[in-house]
Amino acid sequence: MPAPTSHTPARRPRIGVLMPAGKVMDHDRVVTHTYGDPEKATKLFTNIGDCFVFESSLRILDYADVQPIYAGENTVPTDAYVEKLNQLDFLFLRGSNYINTNGKWDNITALLERTKVPVMAFGIGVQTPDNSEDYVNESTKRFLQLVADRSTSIAIRGQLSQKALKSIGISKTRIIGCPTVFRHRKPTISINRVESGAIQDLGFTLRRKTHGSQTLQRYMLRTLAEQYKTRIFCAGELEEKQIYYANRGALENSADVLDTAIKGLTAENWFYGPTDPLINMYKSSLAVFEAVQDFEAGLKEMDAVTGFRLHGNLLALANSVPALYVTYDTRTREFVQTLGIPSIDIRQMDRFSFQRAWDNADFGTFEKAYALRFKELKAFLDENGMSHRLERPAPKLVAAE
Repeated sequence: MPAPTSHTPARRPRIGVLMPAGKVMDHDRVVTHTYGDPEKATKLFTNIGDCFVFESSLRILDYADVQPIYAGENTVPTDAYVEKLNQLDFLFLRGSNYINTNGKWDNITALLERTKVPVMAFGIGVQTPDNSEDYVNESTKRFLQLVADRSTSIAIRGQLSQKALKSIGISKTRIIGCPTVFRHRKPTISINRVESGAIQDLGFTLRRKTHGSQTLQRYMLRTLAEQYKTRIFCAGELEEKQIYYANRGALENSADVLDTAIKGLTAENWFYGPTDPLINMYKSSLAVFEAVQDFEAGLKEMDAVTGFRLHGNLLALANSVPALYVTYDTRTREFVQTLGIPSIDIRQMDRFSFQRAWDNADFGTFEKAYALRFKELKAFLDENGMSHRLERPAPKLVAAE
């Protein structure tokens, strides 16, 4: 296990990231794998929310360079590649829903068992059906136990994730929530509160394929758009990207792509025919981003944010923009509990009033939880010898001439 070190070491470490989301540019700026290529973006699903976590982790850590690490099913890493990994100071696993019964970790575990360097889990969480206590399969269990053996502690999302790890004999954990909320490295945060009647620009984070919520999301989009200037933030759904890029003439066959996407969403009963007002709302208000910092800039233009995207809402909060979560599974419920985030649950939305829910939201609880979890994050990094930049201001960007 690594020994604790100062967060300002004489030599900045070289690190590796297991299965990174997106491409790294300019040291710690992350973009999707389809960045700058609309044609490719409309054919490949990329969840930019995973990029949020990856970039935020890089912004927190202090390092000389980062190496992506993959382990394919049909390739056996060479001894030379393993030795190259052994030259790194540590490897880390970015935060995501890695504690589950569907994990396929055998290849990456086999690779890591050939290395000697510390392996850190940085904000991971459980994904399990309601009321289930079946948390991992054998592949996931073996991988997580390797991580536990190679680190002092594991940084996790919340109490349910802690319970899941205890069920497989892993007890050294620290609850931090998610690195995304700490991307600006400040020990405290203050949310810019606004009454519902003063909201002008509202962001809605879309997760169209959330089970059991399609009609609810349609209803929320339509009714909120009648009251506020609403912008729909898309995290990577293919049909939304097709409509966004085609509507702007950015594709070789924009008209055909647009028509096909609209027909596809109509067949899924997301659109209710060619005259559905939601189609025009998509054309005028849909927002698609391929770079984390562009998504962040869009959220910062909003007075308020709501919706179904865990990381989209969290990125807003990280920038002091108030966000009201809609929770729909164990993952989102654990998350808002850990960070004290105001939320509404789809199980209690029979007589839903956005204005009432918004004006009753308590962001003070979130601000207190943030400060507590920040300390836990710092303790996790220090005790695992992960040099970091917490409480150090972000460098000022200089505009290119």
